Amino acid sequence: MFDKFGQDLKLKWHQYLYASLASYGSLCTGMSMGWTSPVFPQLASNNSPLPRAPTLQEESWIGSLLVLGGLLGPLITVPLSNRIGRRLIVMGSNVPLLLGWLLAGVATNLPTLYAARIMWGCATGMQFATVPLYIGEIAEDKIRGSLSALFLLFINIGFLLAYAIGPFSTYWGLTATGGILSLFYVPFTWFIPETPFFLVYKGKIDEASTILQKLRGLSKDVVQSELDGLQAMVAREFRVEPSVKDLWATRGNIKALGICVFLAMLLQLSGIDVLLFYMEELLVKVGTRISASDGTIIMGVVQVITSCITPLVVDRLGRKLLMWTTSLGLTIFLGIIGIYALLDSHFKYNVESWAFLPLLCLIIYMILFTLGVGPVPWILVAEMFPVRTKCLASGIASFMCWLAGFVWTRFFRDVAASYGIYTAFWILAICCGLGFIFSISPLLPETKGKTFDEIQDMLNNRTKEPKPEAV
Repeated sequence: MFDKFGQDLKLKWHQYLYASLASYGSLCTGMSMGWTSPVFPQLASNNSPLPRAPTLQEESWIGSLLVLGGLLGPLITVPLSNRIGRRLIVMGSNVPLLLGWLLAGVATNLPTLYAARIMWGCATGMQFATVPLYIGEIAEDKIRGSLSALFLLFINIGFLLAYAIGPFSTYWGLTATGGILSLFYVPFTWFIPETPFFLVYKGKIDEASTILQKLRGLSKDVVQSELDGLQAMVAREFRVEPSVKDLWATRGNIKALGICVFLAMLLQLSGIDVLLFYMEELLVKVGTRISASDGTIIMGVVQVITSCITPLVVDRLGRKLLMWTTSLGLTIFLGIIGIYALLDSHFKYNVESWAFLPLLCLIIYMILFTLGVGPVPWILVAEMFPVRTKCLASGIASFMCWLAGFVWTRFFRDVAASYGIYTAFWILAICCGLGFIFSISPLLPETKGKTFDEIQDMLNNRTKEPKPEAV
């Protein structure tokens, strides 16, 4: 077994290398997303770079503006993806990423900090829209799942670094660490090649063949069949330039877009960004007795471990099964946190013996989200749409995902302040409950193990003609 693994690695190490180099940027954006959790207490301390402590409203803007900046990602990548290529967009994400860390490092007022968060959001949106597409186009079928998991793994490592360094460092120490780590992404993206698909799309057949040989570790003759397949697919799917009208050209495309947009918004309405951005504060508010910094580190470790096993589960279990089981689980455990917070903060009951419950529920929440509600919407985007409309569909789903995330991260703390943290968690539970109802309904088809034609038949409510029986 190990000999076979060693032989595969020797042939395919370029795929692992380039996927890792491209995914490294998500470590940097993961740090920027988790940055708010340890930084908010520091902004209220004597070591803050700001002249005064920000108000609750101002802190909500600091948290939510990253998600608002994420809306810029699809707006940039969708029009440019088939014009300048995946590699240049990934390289271009360095500009807002580094600018964000620079602005955060020199910030002495809120507008500069707001601008830093928007820049980070723009970089995050660009990477979310492009890096998974890049990896999918350089990877061969057998290892596409494991290579795609690297993107999620690096994000969660970034969160863990922010959670682990922030409580034991100053504002400037954490920000400088993030900036220095982000500098490495510049040479990393310089070394990655363009994808074979885009090169074929642009008619650069010889260059595409050279890249394929390097990625597969095989000779020109051996990769020729794959190259021929790419050429045939481009000739078939891109005879005319794709347009937004293609998304509603058929009933199946309209249904697929509705499914993917709803699930992408559910991803945010389940509260994931709220929990990741405000982790330390939430652990204090729900009444857990463990220190907030220790709790966030534990959550970060859980995220990293779970992201390692996610591809093993997602590739083996059905999408529909994963969606309804994980959304049901999120509904239950978010509801339990709400009940605990109600008893602790509102009715002032003695819940000392159950002090472990909020952190335990949040850990289970993170595991369930990473296994189902988080990855499944993007798997469905890849499976439900033809190649010519996949980029457009992904862009629309991403845009709506970021929009829902902005609304919720902006107003979550207002709801918690006005109506109690328990009410805010119950709203999250209701959103996940709606996702559960949708997932068990006939509206969500099972796509695991089905060809694209079979999926299109389900979406268009077509039934195959029965074969005539032999007489």
